[in-house]
Amino acid sequence: MTKDNLNLNAKKTIVIVEDNDMLSKVLEYRIKKDGFQVEVFDNGEAAIEYLSSNPFDLLITDLYMPFINGSELIQHVRDKISADVPIMAISSTHEEDIIANIFNIGANDFIVKPFRAGELSVRIKRLVK
Repeated sequence: MTKDNLNLNAKKTIVIVEDNDMLSKVLEYRIKKDGFQVEVFDNGEAAIEYLSSNPFDLLITDLYMPFINGSELIQHVRDKISADVPIMAISSTHEEDIIANIFNIGANDFIVKPFRAGELSVRIKRLVK
């Protein structure tokens, strides 16, 4: 990655909402390594408070979390915060009806856990370009 690309990415903020502490640390490390600014939350409730008053360029959310789940978070972002900001959902589910619903309520991408770091990087860069 060139220094110019790093500077462009550093201006972009990616919000991660993941209740698995180990996975959120891995995601944060990888995304920061790609040159992005990262904000991490362990539940949808805390994320909504941040997202409602701060600009962001991508939301990555787990589906199954306490308080407000990923589906509710996506719906809230689409209805009350932004119809346009890219959203990536992550989950270990393979259930087609759940995945279809995530896209129907406004997710731009979905990735199944476990996933490869390189694939995640490519998908993030595609969404925030």
